[in-house]
Amino acid sequence: MTALWHRLSQTTRMFFAFGSFMVLVTLISVLFQASFFTSARLKHLAEFEIPSELEKLALNIRLQLEPSIQSSRILASDNEFISRLGDATPEERNQLVEDKLLNILEGFPARSVFMATQLADDARYYQYNLGRLQDRALSRSNPDDAWYYAFVNSGQSYELHLDTNEFSGNDLLLFVNYRNESSTAGGLPSLVAGVALEMQALTELINNYRLGNHGFVSLVTADGNIQSGHEDSILKSLQSDPVYGQLLNNSAHKVLEISHGGQDYMLSSVWMDSLKRWLIIEVPKIELTAPISKQMWAAQAIGMGLMLVALALTYPVARSLTRPLRQVQSQLGSITQSLDLSGRIQISDQAELGDLASQVNQLLQRLQQTVSEILRSSTHLNEAAIRLADTSGLGHANADHFQAGQTMAAAIEQMSSSVAEITSTMEELSASSTQIADHSQSVVDVANLTLDSSRRGADAMQELEQRMTGIHSDYAQSLQDILELGNQSKEISKVMDLINNVADQTKLIAFNAALEASSAGEAGKRFSVVAGEIRRLADSVTESTRSIEERIQAIQSSISRLVLTSEKAVNSVQSGMDVSAATASELNELVDAATRTSNAAQQISLSTKQQKTASSQVVIALRDIANASATNAQSVRSISDISEELLGMAQTLNQLMQEFHVAPADDTP
Repeated sequence: MTALWHRLSQTTRMFFAFGSFMVLVTLISVLFQASFFTSARLKHLAEFEIPSELEKLALNIRLQLEPSIQSSRILASDNEFISRLGDATPEERNQLVEDKLLNILEGFPARSVFMATQLADDARYYQYNLGRLQDRALSRSNPDDAWYYAFVNSGQSYELHLDTNEFSGNDLLLFVNYRNESSTAGGLPSLVAGVALEMQALTELINNYRLGNHGFVSLVTADGNIQSGHEDSILKSLQSDPVYGQLLNNSAHKVLEISHGGQDYMLSSVWMDSLKRWLIIEVPKIELTAPISKQMWAAQAIGMGLMLVALALTYPVARSLTRPLRQVQSQLGSITQSLDLSGRIQISDQAELGDLASQVNQLLQRLQQTVSEILRSSTHLNEAAIRLADTSGLGHANADHFQAGQTMAAAIEQMSSSVAEITSTMEELSASSTQIADHSQSVVDVANLTLDSSRRGADAMQELEQRMTGIHSDYAQSLQDILELGNQSKEISKVMDLINNVADQTKLIAFNAALEASSAGEAGKRFSVVAGEIRRLADSVTESTRSIEERIQAIQSSISRLVLTSEKAVNSVQSGMDVSAATASELNELVDAATRTSNAAQQISLSTKQQKTASSQVVIALRDIANASATNAQSVRSISDISEELLGMAQTLNQLMQEFHVAPADDTP
């Protein structure tokens, strides 16, 4: 591949180089732009568009629910109506409730209107449905009333509740439950009332909502139950996924990305406080990125088209850039073919190629000068070869020259015989030098043995001195330990004095105890016996301490004698150290003397070896001279042939140099 590249023309290489660079830069630019734009678009979708769509849908639902919530609040907050119910008879209450519910229906068209009252003598549920008022007593055991007790126990002011009951049939209605602020003695609100809406319109609004072709919205309760959504939604299959829990706790309206069924989805959620439910949106990511991909493909197509146009313009530009190079190549080829060194390269380019042409012209000028000098030198060489042949006498010019050559060869042979005699004499001198060198080597060996023995003795003495120092240190440490032992034995004596004092006190106490026991009569006999035993024990301790003191005194006497003996030993070791130091000093002086002797012997041996080597070299040189002299005669006879060959070479060189065409030496390019 490298060889093929080198065979291409400069224009083609520049075209490929510039084209490849442009293609690479364009591709990187387009890919970077596509990646950046896609990332920015997805970020905008996640942070703005999807949350905005959810907010708009939630706002639309709130607008549909707000009249129902306000109507329910007005109905439940009528305290005057509650007071009138409390004062009316049961028959009057039904009429009052019917009138009130009809009044609400006139202002707000709803499927049903209901209220649950808590009066002192009665708790009833009323519902006006399809032009007819129905009522029943509230009971905790009635499943249809479970919503009521769950709501009043929650403490909320209102809620939206999807439910059915016996009055509305099987139709699922959205009940807006609103409570009155006043309560009964049992803590239950005096009135819970509201309107009931059909869920069909709200369900159709949610189910028909689309973001793209497959972007669905679902209505989910706070505990995660899906109440409304498209049948193709993936939300049901995600209820066991941790992502579903994040959607039900998405207070920041974050957009989550997941993979499901081999496809990427973007999900987000918003809490509808008026509906007390979550709106969750799901959009396939491919639907959001498909328009971006189309735009990127269009941008890439435009970029590729521009790149092709640029490539089409690159080749003429590259050819125009290499035109001066082709001119230089053509002119230089003409000079090479004609060998006319007076020719010069003419080019109008003033850049690097112009500088190259100028340097080539300078090179041609120097070659012209060099060839001119070689021409003159070849002429001189031819003349010198002729003179050499004539001077050597072997050029066959005349008989006198031949006779002179023969005389020169005879003189050289005579010189060779003289050199051979000198060589014989030098060989005898070299043999004598060899014997002297052998004897001097023996002297060197003896001196080295003496030096080694002296060094070993000095090393042994140094080791002895070191060991004597160690013994001295050990004796000094032993003496210190003995003195310490003597001091400790004195401390023991002090302890024994203390024990004697305690024993004396004990005997005195025992004596006093015996006196007290004798004065006590019969009751103190046993105590008298104990006092006697204590006294005998004190006597025994006193005798034992005396025995210990005697032994301690004997130990102290032995320690004193041992101290004297150790001091004498330390002094003896010190004397031995002084003697060994003096001996080591004398051995060191002996080593120095042996070293000097060994060095002198080595110098003598070295000198004799050098003399032997010099003699051998002289002999070798003389032999070489003799051999050279013997061959010189033959060499002189060969000079004739060499001169003839040199003369022929000079003539050939002169003919070759005549092929170059050079201008006079003073010409300038």
